[in-house]
Amino acid sequence: MTLLTSRDNPLIKTVISLQKRKGREKHRLFLAEGPHLLEEALKSAFTVRSVIVQEGASCSGLWWTLLKEQSVPVYQVLPRLYQTLTETQHPQDVIGIVEQPVEPGGFPLVDKVFCGLLLNELQDPGNLGTIMRTAWAAGFKNLFTTPGTVDPYSGKVVRASQGGIFNIKLYTHPLEEMLAWANKQGVRVWVADPKGTKFHFEADLTGPTLFLLGNEAHGFDWSKLEKGRVVEGLKIPLPGGAESLNVSVAAAILLYEALRQQMVVVG
Repeated sequence: MTLLTSRDNPLIKTVISLQKRKGREKHRLFLAEGPHLLEEALKSAFTVRSVIVQEGASCSGLWWTLLKEQSVPVYQVLPRLYQTLTETQHPQDVIGIVEQPVEPGGFPLVDKVFCGLLLNELQDPGNLGTIMRTAWAAGFKNLFTTPGTVDPYSGKVVRASQGGIFNIKLYTHPLEEMLAWANKQGVRVWVADPKGTKFHFEADLTGPTLFLLGNEAHGFDWSKLEKGRVVEGLKIPLPGGAESLNVSVAAAILLYEALRQQMVVVG
């Protein structure tokens, strides 16, 4: 295992650059910090380019076995240098350098139980990561984002996803392009809105469904819809008097209601 000791080492420079969106976009790479995220990356279709471990770290467990099976290069780094590579206050001893997947062209196939989330200009990385984690847990693999949404490969998003980012497919298209596709495919679009016309448990979510959630601060801007575009507002009960829910909480409630209805239909 090669020991890296200089901040001027090309790999070290690359890892530091991946802490910024500009660096991630330039190299088409991102970081997966900690044994759990690295293990999920190695079990997925993603490619782990290389791995850095802090000198003295314990190299054992499933992630280490998978590294050896896949012949991923591993480098040791001095503790003082390792601190510059991690983005967390209490860093774990291993960091994976992972290739960003090729962006899927077009849209996914739609079947009768299709369900997805369309996130319009979300800004908080914790929210996006948590939504990824929830979608993965609920078994819904398609996540759509519009331009202007927080970078899905930022460290905070990846950590909040707890591996979800390696187990879902991301599509990024302009809002109207996605709505036009949904309409053509017979996918019913529901906007999460406290002023919606139906409660989430009143809506029929058993067919192809797409939930549209807007920006954390302002919600969804209905004026962005083209004239004649049909989408429906869906609300979640707020009997306590709060104006709204956190967007990741709302996403979880909607996804699991769709899952519940699908399970009832299947029996």
